[in-house]
Amino acid sequence: MPLQRLPEPLPAGIQGYRLDFDLESGGALPLDVLSPAERVRAGRFLRAADRLRFAETRAATRRLLADRLGCGPAEVPLAQDAHGKPFVDRGGEVPMFNVSHSGGHALIAVADPGAVSAVGIDIERCRAGLDIDSLAQTVLTDRERVAVARATDPQRALYQCWVGKEAVLKAIGVGIAEHLRCVGIHPDRDGRWSVESTVPQWSGLEAMALAAPPGYVAALAWRSKLPAPV
Repeated sequence: MPLQRLPEPLPAGIQGYRLDFDLESGGALPLDVLSPAERVRAGRFLRAADRLRFAETRAATRRLLADRLGCGPAEVPLAQDAHGKPFVDRGGEVPMFNVSHSGGHALIAVADPGAVSAVGIDIERCRAGLDIDSLAQTVLTDRERVAVARATDPQRALYQCWVGKEAVLKAIGVGIAEHLRCVGIHPDRDGRWSVESTVPQWSGLEAMALAAPPGYVAALAWRSKLPAPV
């Protein structure tokens, strides 16, 4: 399954990729690239589409990291933190990464640790019939609810807020469900968003919308170590 670079300019030190799944192919999974634990995890999925999404995304991530670490994909030392966020478990400065998949697509962000201290990415398929009012009360800040209610397409606006918030929380590395209202995403300039947070330690994060296939929305979040461009 071909891996393609994201078309839009991304912040310095971050590369983004999209993986498009053929969910009807029924082909062999790239199990030789995965660790024994990852093979077991892939086998636990009841639906073939879920097995494919996990295995193909993890294999593509391993290949991208292997190119940067100078080892084979199966040799990339991956571990998970307390919230299930995977990371390269090796001393020294190593690439950071984050992944997300939904429906027929996955996104992968890989970041240079010399330029970026945190990175998160998210993609979601927009489903019709969403209970906008109920969900907005649960996951949006007061300011976000006002913006969504005024939007030309409130459902898409809500989804865009959702992926932005998830990308930010994934960059931070905390549980998502319990912290969605701790961050607020607001359009700023040049397609980027300002990020508000009720937690002082989460300051300095930035976010932007990403181009996504029809029927999907996507976002990237990061904390830069580099000076902001003048």
